[in-house]
Amino acid sequence: MKTTAKKLLCSFLAAATAFSFAACSSEVQESDFDNPLPWHVSDASYERLEYGVAIYNTQKGEAEDKREQIADGTLVFTLEEGVDQGHTRLSMDFSVTYRQTELAGKDKGLTDTINSTVYFEPNSLSAREMQKTVTLADRENTKNNSYTITADYFGTHKATFNYFKQDGGQKTRSLPRDAKHDNEMMFFLARAQGLGKNASSNFKMVNLFDTFNTGELKEYRMYVTCGSERKLDIGDFVKDFGIEAVTDNDKTTYPVTCIATTLKINDEKSGPAYTVLYAKDAFTQGEAKHKKLPVKIDYSSYNGSKPYRHTTYTLSACSFTKTAE
Repeated sequence: MKTTAKKLLCSFLAAATAFSFAACSSEVQESDFDNPLPWHVSDASYERLEYGVAIYNTQKGEAEDKREQIADGTLVFTLEEGVDQGHTRLSMDFSVTYRQTELAGKDKGLTDTINSTVYFEPNSLSAREMQKTVTLADRENTKNNSYTITADYFGTHKATFNYFKQDGGQKTRSLPRDAKHDNEMMFFLARAQGLGKNASSNFKMVNLFDTFNTGELKEYRMYVTCGSERKLDIGDFVKDFGIEAVTDNDKTTYPVTCIATTLKINDEKSGPAYTVLYAKDAFTQGEAKHKKLPVKIDYSSYNGSKPYRHTTYTLSACSFTKTAE
């Protein structure tokens, strides 16, 4: 993408889980999903995961002592089983505000949001329908590429795309009847497969943004590769979910043991991988035991081959009990 507008959009979408990858040419069988699924406790299981978001400028280097934070935000995943004809609903709400720093460029002081909802079958995880809205703040001398996407995988087998802050621009296309998973489910699809030291798995997912952007269906095969275990201290709130304390030099912490996992396409044009730290041990609240929570997510963006930005999502709170609205 050569224009400033497209670079801004691509950077934001990468930071905000609108993931784009190159297609994979080889066909292999999708790995099995867990039975029971890691979030399943009952037919009405509930899970809310809240994350603190940080975006860094990495033009001076990707090391922690060279990068500078330019944005703060929040990301919330809410999953609920048995909400509509026995299906599972997964919602994502993302908001990021850029700091008043020159390194933020045209993003300085602006707020962008993404909201999405996908319904899927509780066992096969096949997507039934999806809705997504990306709302970008107006930027100087830049076309506003805010958009909505809707998809009906089971009924009409059609998807629509609309740049709603521009005149015209709405598109519609057919979806294949054998499409299974939607891009908005990515971290949960990986979580629902075997995760352990040196384990690997794969799944396919439709990326509708790339589909409309390129004019052809983009269904990517994601490869999930697990590495070593890591311990991560994300705050003492985890003690309420069964994470044990560790005392060293009279300081008590509650480190979470995680499986370091990469998600990417097995293709030379796949782009940077996502690194996800999934909790090795279940988080427990009362009788609810939820396994393999995504504790931290990292992603780097590049301008050509040069580092541009780095985004992190770190778990800051969670709940397995739905509160009255």
